[in-house]
Amino acid sequence: FSLEMARTELMAKSISRLTYEKCGDTTLPENVRNAKTTRGITAGKRWDGYSQVERDLIQDSIQAYSEYAHHVYISEGMGDIGANEIRAAVAKHSYLTGKPPVIFIDYLQLLAPHNDRASDKQTTDWNVMELKRISRDYKIPVIAVSSFNRQSYKDQANMSSFKESGAIEYSSDVLIGLQAPGAGGTSFDINEAKSKDPRQVEVMVLKQRSGATGKGILFDYFPLFNAFKESGDIKELR
Repeated sequence: FSLEMARTELMAKSISRLTYEKCGDTTLPENVRNAKTTRGITAGKRWDGYSQVERDLIQDSIQAYSEYAHHVYISEGMGDIGANEIRAAVAKHSYLTGKPPVIFIDYLQLLAPHNDRASDKQTTDWNVMELKRISRDYKIPVIAVSSFNRQSYKDQANMSSFKESGAIEYSSDVLIGLQAPGAGGTSFDINEAKSKDPRQVEVMVLKQRSGATGKGILFDYFPLFNAFKESGDIKELR
């Protein structure tokens, strides 16, 4: 359920990522130059200047995307999709396909309120509880992207970082926070961290009902192509 981006943009992002993954040895600049950004995929006028190698790379990436795209159903929304609509969609999908889906929501705070008079916190709490019920009733994973509180952007990710975090903290089975290494330190500069290419990102396991917490996994993030590569380093949470 995409509450912010259009499905065509999400598709283009996936194809862009595949051009990066398929361009060959990414330590060679000439290979990376053949990979295409989302804009490079969607802007038709740019295609006139592409070499045959670039065109073949795009076509190979589209073919790779098509091999799993028929399993991906993207529902667009703009303030009109809430937990009730998601439950109805899950029921319909399960009935028509015979298979329960895995749900992704981007992002939680944009889900429609169940009551027009509810505050932002009440809306988030209610939606989280209903999503938990959907997960339990249909025995499916529900994965929601959550925004952080503004004051948490420069701090180390923790339970209270999640915006309107009451129900998020208590109802979720797993909480994962993404942050730049060094966040919360006295010399940390978020703008400097975001200017790097690739950017370093720490994936912090903050809560896990059935597993270990207290570990962080380091990734390199390539913003031009929306691509993550695991660096292989695992570190203790500070």
